Amino acid sequence: MIDSGNAAVVRLPLMLRRVGTSFLRSRVVALLLFNIVFIVAVGSYNSDFLAPDNIRVIIENMSLEAIVMVAAVFLLAAGRFDLSVDGSATLSGIVAGLVLVDTGLPWIVGLLAGFATGLAVGIGNGVLIEVVGMDPLMTTLGAWWLTIGIALGATQGFAPSGFSEGFTRLGQARVGSVLVFVWYAVVIVAVGAVVLAFTRFGWQVYATGGDREASRLNGVKVVKIGILLYAASGLLAGVSGTIFAARLGTSTSQAFEGLALNVIAASVIGGAALGGGRGSILGGLLGLLLLNMLGNAAIYVGISPYWQKSISGIVLLVAVAADVVGKRRSSRRLAHRLRVTDESEEVETA
Repeated sequence: MIDSGNAAVVRLPLMLRRVGTSFLRSRVVALLLFNIVFIVAVGSYNSDFLAPDNIRVIIENMSLEAIVMVAAVFLLAAGRFDLSVDGSATLSGIVAGLVLVDTGLPWIVGLLAGFATGLAVGIGNGVLIEVVGMDPLMTTLGAWWLTIGIALGATQGFAPSGFSEGFTRLGQARVGSVLVFVWYAVVIVAVGAVVLAFTRFGWQVYATGGDREASRLNGVKVVKIGILLYAASGLLAGVSGTIFAARLGTSTSQAFEGLALNVIAASVIGGAALGGGRGSILGGLLGLLLLNMLGNAAIYVGISPYWQKSISGIVLLVAVAADVVGKRRSSRRLAHRLRVTDESEEVETA
């Protein structure tokens, strides 16, 4: 007979094994390990891939996308998505540029105008989808067309340029060895990760994605949360677009093609579910890092950049397939546990 003290000792290794198994099954851990293996493999093939200058280029190239990715993960966790961020970012940069060039106002006004443009698009999407009840796909796709059209019409194909030094420093200054907007991304990603994982609002986001009607019946303000998430998506797209204009010193209408698909794909690769209820900022960041490394590594392993989209598509399909397999395994394990429980109850009853 095992006393309670020995039983605790016996249970401890089993508990540790279960925790370890759950940890290793985590999409974030698997993706982290895959990224490490990828870096080592490409670096072994061509050591230039690991050069500090190249690592800095990868980080800088993904930073503005990472800002938008934060909102994408929140939306996916809540069972929503936003295809208009390409247009929101583009129009925000154009508006900021036009304000600076045409009015001569201080650069802070142009900055705020760019941010406000993205926020306005996001709020418009949120109201139309959450209050009016319009379809998210058609609404955000329509908003993308509308914003891109306004950006092109307002500029007639000519990109505003000649911004003040105060504005361009927001995108061109360096802090340490990297451009300053990398640190903007670090702060936004860190805040987003904490809010989604550890706050009441984050739990409500997951709840609305898991079961919107049940969440509403339990007092969660589903419509309000939806509007806030779309507003945040528009705002962060506006931040990204405005800072990119400062980085280039000009506002271009062609800079953000594919942004929405990139951040959604990165989020899904990182474990977010299109149906809602799952997703993490860290997973999305690792997915975004992988997509950016794929394009960069193609140069160092001798693969034509024209194949980059195909390779990224394969990675996304593999991630979705792995998610489907994982769900089926979880369903089988749950069914097995229920069957064992039922059999145990029948034996006890007999």
